[in-house]
Amino acid sequence: MRLFLYGVSLSAAILLWLLIKLDRTYTVSHTIYVEPGVQMEPFPIEVEVEGNGYELLRWRRIDTISAARLCIAPPQSQKQVNLRWNQRELHRRALCQRLKLIRYRPTLRWILPKGADFVEPPEWLSDSVWILSDTLPAWEYELVAKPGIHRYPIPLPRRWGAYPETLWVEGHVAQFIYATVEVTPSAEGTQGYTLVLTPPKVQVHFWVPQSMADRWKPEDFRVVIDMRKVLPTDTVVYPELRRRPPYVRHVEIQPPALSFTRLY
Repeated sequence: MRLFLYGVSLSAAILLWLLIKLDRTYTVSHTIYVEPGVQMEPFPIEVEVEGNGYELLRWRRIDTISAARLCIAPPQSQKQVNLRWNQRELHRRALCQRLKLIRYRPTLRWILPKGADFVEPPEWLSDSVWILSDTLPAWEYELVAKPGIHRYPIPLPRRWGAYPETLWVEGHVAQFIYATVEVTPSAEGTQGYTLVLTPPKVQVHFWVPQSMADRWKPEDFRVVIDMRKVLPTDTVVYPELRRRPPYVRHVEIQPPALSFTRLY
């Protein structure tokens, strides 16, 4: 029993000593490799890192950093860690002056849940990056979508040396259900006569997000017959959908063509 208590006391003392040591501030030298950009080889730089023991342990795990981050958002602004270049200031300025800000949007390949689709097109929340190279290559990234409104990170390849290292896109995905509405077409270009359609109404078939199934009304859909597009030899007219809710998909008008008569 006495030996057990001695072991517990020794372990507690070692742990307390370690906590006190980690809470102190230290300055250490560290070599990291800078990723300058596409088709450029990484190069080493030596830095002095100052901070408490906890943060230095995290920093020591960093072995590469993008040149853009080193210039735009150096790590001294994060977690109370101070970073100093051991290289001459002229070297740092020459590197950072080559940075350029570009707009970059990779091709996104979405994997959607079964029976789901986007309520509206995905929206880019960030698409600007700082780089040293002239441009970034075409790139495709796969995203697995989830139902609802979510933000999705797009981490850029580290070898590109870009900052920020992650782009963001927002998508609203929902399960869709089938719906139908009956609409009376309105006529345009019928000066001097009355247009009679057969049949007098059309059906609009569409898919709507299940969460918005009770939001739409028949008045949200407008079908038009434009007689200015009809030739003298035509015997049918083709209805056009001029207005619909923005969140509906796969819209189809039935019948696609209508017989007509002009009454003067």
